[in-house]
Amino acid sequence: MVLILPPSFSTTFLVSIVAPFIIGFVVGVVVKNAVKIGLALLFLVLFLIFLGILSPNQVLGWAVSLIKSGSAVSAKAQEIAGYLPYSSVTFLIGAALGFFKG
Repeated sequence: MVLILPPSFSTTFLVSIVAPFIIGFVVGVVVKNAVKIGLALLFLVLFLIFLGILSPNQVLGWAVSLIKSGSAVSAKAQEIAGYLPYSSVTFLIGAALGFFKG
């Protein structure tokens, strides 16, 4: 017979559960806001193209130069993502709550 004991609610246990949850919540809120800002910029650029203030060639030239410099940004993003406890269930729950409710 296998006996499963409930966790002891020591300070170490609580910190190891709550800290990834809070970090996940903050990451979820930041990602949600980044998506909102990105969509707002996209609609602004499309609106400016529609009005004739910008040409598609101007936007494409800027986008291509951004993509070419993306490798440096990608390396830095991977370095920062290495610090996140994304394998923790509480982090994932916090990130989902931060994204959808935050």
